[in-house]
Amino acid sequence: MKKPETAFKEWFVARLETIPKIWVEKIQQVAIRGTPDLIVCLRGIFIAIELKIGDEEPDDLQAYKLNAIKRAGGVTYVVRPTNAEEVLRNLRKGVLL
Repeated sequence: MKKPETAFKEWFVARLETIPKIWVEKIQQVAIRGTPDLIVCLRGIFIAIELKIGDEEPDDLQAYKLNAIKRAGGVTYVVRPTNAEEVLRNLRKGVLL
């Protein structure tokens, strides 16, 4: 049986990949901590996505890297099962927060 985190990641990525003009790379860093779970390019825009289950927040290193990506002009999301559909809707519409 899959862990809840794995099942959520697979579900979310499958839906992301249905969006036109998107490229998705699943990151599985073992030696390097803090890298976002998904690196995405949507219509030329760099997006980093950290996936979380429940109320868990990004750890300090994850938060640092997400903020560095924002400072460089990228878009970042922390996606949970509770906001996943909303994020997917916004990405389909091209609404990048």
